[in-house]
Amino acid sequence: MRGKLQFDLNQDPPPDLALEIDLTSKSLNRFPIYARLGIPEIWCYERGKLQIYQLESGQYNEVERSSIFPLLSIRQLPELIESYRLEGRRALRRAVRQWVREQV
Repeated sequence: MRGKLQFDLNQDPPPDLALEIDLTSKSLNRFPIYARLGIPEIWCYERGKLQIYQLESGQYNEVERSSIFPLLSIRQLPELIESYRLEGRRALRRAVRQWVREQV
């Protein structure tokens, strides 16, 4: 929704992806809300582990690959996040560029 300051569920389509970073509580409790909104994919990141869930028949099921970013492995994202956490933004940019070169 580039360029919009307000998100209106009555007019705007649901986001393609919800990202939950669990620090103090589990995001699983919010899954029914996301399902009612029609958000097709949720990524949950907790303690260095990423889980991807896709909406199928009103329920979220854990999957190994994102339908939004099919080339990105579930194992690669935590590595990229950790490189950012330990080494900063430049290291993350280098890691992402390297990954893109390997894919092309």
